[in-house]
Amino acid sequence: MKFVKAIFIMRTAAALLVVTGCGTTGAVKGSGIKGEKPEMAASKAKIVDYQGAAFGTEVPEWVIQVAQGEYSESALSKVMPDLKGRKIFVTMADGDNLEFVKQWTDLVDVETQVGDTMQRVVGKVVQASEDAKAKEAGKESDPTEVNRKLKLYKEAVAAVEINGLEKTASYWVEKQTGSVKDGNNKDVFEYYAVWSMDKSVYDAQLNAALQTVKDNTSESENLKKMLKDKLSDLVLTSNDLSAENAAD
Repeated sequence: MKFVKAIFIMRTAAALLVVTGCGTTGAVKGSGIKGEKPEMAASKAKIVDYQGAAFGTEVPEWVIQVAQGEYSESALSKVMPDLKGRKIFVTMADGDNLEFVKQWTDLVDVETQVGDTMQRVVGKVVQASEDAKAKEAGKESDPTEVNRKLKLYKEAVAAVEINGLEKTASYWVEKQTGSVKDGNNKDVFEYYAVWSMDKSVYDAQLNAALQTVKDNTSESENLKKMLKDKLSDLVLTSNDLSAENAAD
């Protein structure tokens, strides 16, 4: 039985959180009292092969960044200059059969994954907007009105086709987990792919889709703007569990 787990991530510019402390006139000294050092369990996974290993090449820096959770345009464009200013989509998958993992990740409809994620964001934004409006009026949100707006905006977002999406790079790594000595070792293939498209093209498609919503009150214009900002700039993530069933 083949097994593959896929994760889809879409991100544009990363938000930076800067934390500053109160100023002091001098260095703060410690009390001299220390707790015990925490015990860290060593990872049993080890790399046994990777793309290009036979030629003695290094693992690309972008792979290291993606594996560590750095998916932003600002982070990846430092090691992949061609991504500067582009909309970035990162797909990751792992499984026990490399060819299946690669085919699943590359041939599965990326646009569908993007669409599913956008639908979830629309649901959260519309619900939050209606809840806030109702709270301000001292009432509870009307389920009928919420469902009406959800239908309107989900249908609009479903029209975003993500035309112009291109695969920029892909890479695989084979890891061994467990112990050969203990007889519980297992080989797992991890596959990473970076997709991108012109940010202005993506935004234009998003704007065009939202403008099809026939709900032109000032309140709705604010909601459209909020949706546009969220879908354009925020991190969108989804775990695609259907891959597990498809691999059976």
